[in-house]
Amino acid sequence: MLVNERAGSAELDRLAGALQPPCQLGDFTLEGLIARTSTALVFIARDSHGADCVLKITGSSYRPVLERELSLLNACRDADLRGVIRPLRTDLLHIENDEVPPATAIVLPFLAGGDLVLWIGAHATRTGRLGAAPALQVGELVGGILRDLLRLPQPIVQGDVKPQNVLLPRPDAPLNELLLIDFDASCALDSPISGASPQVARQVVGDVNAFGELLFTVATGREPPVDEDPNPATGNTAFDALVERCITAEPATKGYASMAGDSLWRDMEQAARIERRHSREVLIRPVLGVLGVLLFCVLVVAVLVKLAMP
Repeated sequence: MLVNERAGSAELDRLAGALQPPCQLGDFTLEGLIARTSTALVFIARDSHGADCVLKITGSSYRPVLERELSLLNACRDADLRGVIRPLRTDLLHIENDEVPPATAIVLPFLAGGDLVLWIGAHATRTGRLGAAPALQVGELVGGILRDLLRLPQPIVQGDVKPQNVLLPRPDAPLNELLLIDFDASCALDSPISGASPQVARQVVGDVNAFGELLFTVATGREPPVDEDPNPATGNTAFDALVERCITAEPATKGYASMAGDSLWRDMEQAARIERRHSREVLIRPVLGVLGVLLFCVLVVAVLVKLAMP
């Protein structure tokens, strides 16, 4: 899809200048600018019923990108795909008035739980450690979403998997409610991933690489190194190998070919088994320590009693 990036950026500049929160935009009140992506402005807003929502707004140059994103989100919604954000409207919102340049928007739910970056920081602060366990928990959920996207009648490559694009709906929401957002870099494939062209294979493996980077970040709290082996060194050898194999995967040469590959999920399960065994050992060691102390005390008491006997 060819887009005039210079014209698109200029349009976003004009929209950002015209949309100064708080301001009214049709039936919506814009309350604050959340982010500016390469193709859109993202605002928190309030609808005519007083409910919070998000408007992802762009100009005419990037309108095809927004149309494509909405069509992909609608396809996920129609397939009842769990874990992908669902738009509040299945059509684009058209914005035309005298004060604002012509624009279009996707209306999305407001997710108050924050992104995975915030979750990583809070988890590390609360528990004092990260490691393979939370990374596998997140990986099972996010990886499952990416696998389901590839199993749609028209497979979808997400194209921008990163902690900032994985959100929780509420601050108290459990991890099994994680939602994947931001599909403006995504694409629908015209053919099954098996036997795909080199270009499509590269796109499919791109999600594998990004998934490995996500696992590394959740396990360590930092981004993977650029010039070194991406080994998170968690102590779970199966998990560490999984992460390295994901990050370094290349089409038809090494690593995993796609997020739907059986070998990737077998290795995920192996890493999870090792982590469960580690968890049991961590629980058992203190119990054995207490039992050892109690046995020592019993022996000491027995010896004292014997010495006290005439």
